[in-house]
Amino acid sequence: MFEQQQLRALIDTAVDGILSISADGRVRLYNRASERIFGYSAEEVLGQDVAMLMPEHHARNHGQYIENYLSTGEARIIGIGRQVQGVKKDGSVFPLHLSVGEFREAGERYFVGIIHDLSEQMAERERTRALQEQIELIGRHSAVSEMGAALAHELNQPLTAVDLFLVAAERKLENDPDGARRIFARVREEAERAGNIVRRIRQMVERSDGEHSLFDLGQVIDSAVELCRTVSQRPDTIRIETTGPAMLFGDSTQIRMILVNLIKNALDAVGDQPRGQVVVRVRSGDPLRIEVLDNGPGVGPEFEDKLFQPFASTKTKGLGIGLSICRTIAEAHGGRLLYKAPDGYRDGLGGASFILELPQPDERNL
Repeated sequence: MFEQQQLRALIDTAVDGILSISADGRVRLYNRASERIFGYSAEEVLGQDVAMLMPEHHARNHGQYIENYLSTGEARIIGIGRQVQGVKKDGSVFPLHLSVGEFREAGERYFVGIIHDLSEQMAERERTRALQEQIELIGRHSAVSEMGAALAHELNQPLTAVDLFLVAAERKLENDPDGARRIFARVREEAERAGNIVRRIRQMVERSDGEHSLFDLGQVIDSAVELCRTVSQRPDTIRIETTGPAMLFGDSTQIRMILVNLIKNALDAVGDQPRGQVVVRVRSGDPLRIEVLDNGPGVGPEFEDKLFQPFASTKTKGLGIGLSICRTIAEAHGGRLLYKAPDGYRDGLGGASFILELPQPDERNL
């Protein structure tokens, strides 16, 4: 008797929902935590089909699941536990983790379930994701803001050319139509150039949808390099070295953001020095390795430990959150972002080296 009272007290004071059903799916036990989680009182649930606590698509097949287990002994959830969905009294669907066990009493088979409500956990995860997305967006806007003057200058060049070409074409329309057509072709080229600049800016600041997919790393690197070349006074400073094509699984917008930040920082480091070099090296393998090197002055030893801390920067402009965000993105992709201190100059390089390592996609992504 004492043992039964003790067990009942434990069940009723448990934080997680505990319920038990018979082999025909009827609820035999339903504790107070279950009342709080589902919104039904024990009187409303006891003796009813447990399917009332499930979404329609699960409820429709639940009876068959039990029959299959009783006839075959093949467990799909018993002793394993998994995330499923439940339905509250008000009809709202919510996520939960369900662990199921089995016991016998007087020759009858029963199932007991322990239910952990994941609503708050999932909501917190979504809030964190949304906050991270906002921080990433701020980082992208910050990077573009730092490049704003150069971008405006570059965009103004093709627009000015378009204006001048149109004036010249107007003069030639009557007396030299062929010459006017040649000028119109130049107008189209300059308009396309302006459009490409705008496209690259939009790629940099667009909001990521958070969806991961298979993408061509080469195209993302080319896009990042072209944007940085647009704002560089000496675009030939940047070169790409790769061992061949590579596919990655992730968010291409976020990976592009990392590369733009690293290349832009490298360009800032080499400044106006006559033989400035920035190299983007890609090495295949698992993990795949992308290295951005420069021959600038490097990072002082006193600042190396602070490189990836938010709001830490050696530059007078910017928020100092670029590298911090980049490392977070790399880790969210199962990779890492590292700084490698120079060990002497090699191939004219040795100022600073940032290494982005990302895992190769597995068969499920191909």
